[in-house]
Parts: sequence; C-alpha cells; structure tokens
Amino acid sequence: MTTSKTITSLIAVLLALLSNNACADISFDGYTRFIFEGSHKQLTFNVVNEANEAALVQVTLDWGEKPSSAHVPMALSRPLLVVPAKGKASVDILYEGTGLPDNQESFFLLSVLEVPKEPPEENVAQITLQHNLKLFYRPHFSESREEAVEKLRWTRANGDAPAQLQANNDSPYYLTLTETALLDEQGQPCGTPVNHLMVAPFSTFDLAIPDCTEPPSQLSYQVISDGGAAHQRKYDLTPNKAAQQQ
Repeated sequence: MTTSKTITSLIAVLLALLSNNACADISFDGYTRFIFEGSHKQLTFNVVNEANEAALVQVTLDWGEKPSSAHVPMALSRPLLVVPAKGKASVDILYEGTGLPDNQESFFLLSVLEVPKEPPEENVAQITLQHNLKLFYRPHFSESREEAVEKLRWTRANGDAPAQLQANNDSPYYLTLTETALLDEQGQPCGTPVNHLMVAPFSTFDLAIPDCTEPPSQLSYQVISDGGAAHQRKYDLTPNKAAQQQ
C-alpha cells in the first residue's frame, strides 16, 4: 500500500515537473492579454521560444465568450509557424474593418498550441500545451478605462441572501476581477473568495460568495489592468451609507 502511494506521488511530481518545463518553453514577452486599439490596422505579438530546439506552434482566434458559429472578422498572418530555438517569431492580427461594434469592446480568445514532435519511440506519452490569452478589440472611447473602473457599482441582489451581489458595469469596457471577497465590520473575510470573474460592457453580473452567511460591510477585489497587473480596491456595502470605492 505504501509502495503504491509512493509511486503515485512520484508520477505526479514528474508530471508536474514536465508540465512546468514545457510551460517555460513558450511565452509572449510577458503578456497574458492583448489590446487591439481600434485606431490601428493590426496588432503584432511575439511568440518566444526559450527551449534549445525549434518549436512548431499553431495559433487560432475565436470569440471569447459563448461558443458561436458567427464569422470572426479577424485574420492571422501566420496560423502555423516555426519558432527558432532561443528565439522568437511574430504574428499579425488583422481586422477586416467591419463586423464589430464601435461603442464597446469585443472579446476574443487567442489560443497558441505547441504542436508536439513525433516521439522517437512507441508508447511514449506526450504533453500538449495550449496557451489561452485574452484579446480585446477596443474602439476609441471618450471614457477612459480608469473611469470605467471607478464607475463599477455593486448592489445587493437578494435581501435574504447577504452573500449575493450584483455588479453593474455601465461602461464600454470588459472589467476583469480577481480575489473577490466579502469583509465584515472588522475587515475580516467572510466566505470563500471568487478567484476570477469578468463583467461585460453595459451589463450586470450576479455574484454569490460561497459560505458567507453574515451581512458584509465591504467588498474587496483586484482589478486586472491592460498590462495584467492586479490593483486592489474596496467597495462599501454598508446600508444607508453612500457607497464608495477606495
């Protein structure tokens, strides 16, 4: 029994090491998301190969939210490319010019797949890695993204369930939040934080915090910037008090 557990643990460790090494082979100059400005004709991003041998990479682009068969009005200059060892290769994303709204952002999923080489021996397991990156097409807005973050409002969605809230995003931007948690009057967490959520433009988002049964005083969360950095914020939920962000 002990030997079986030891072997299982060893396999798990080896798979984790293999996965970590493979993840380090392909990167994107530090980016985890990309912003396609509407004033530009194209967006160029780099695929960086940190391995000691060349890598074959497949790039695809699809709608970022619900699966859709609708035509994606964007094209990739190199959907299949070879990235040299210890080098990089660029891919251009081009917009057709029509098909996307000009009053709000559009969200896409940029997928980069490392195509495995043919194994030198039979019965050899291979790990195929796919990197999923967010891409936002952003027309010109008179309102800045910082102003959009300031305008994000939270309300109680259900008076009988204190941990159910509703986010109101009245801006044209997608707002990505992490580590969203409720706090009591002493500033202590209530319930289990929600690791990731995204509020679409001009929409509401119903949020339930698991395991919180007491009425919260504040909401704490981090807003992800265009560069992928997390910025801490708090929102006052105290009844009969002007709600304000910090």
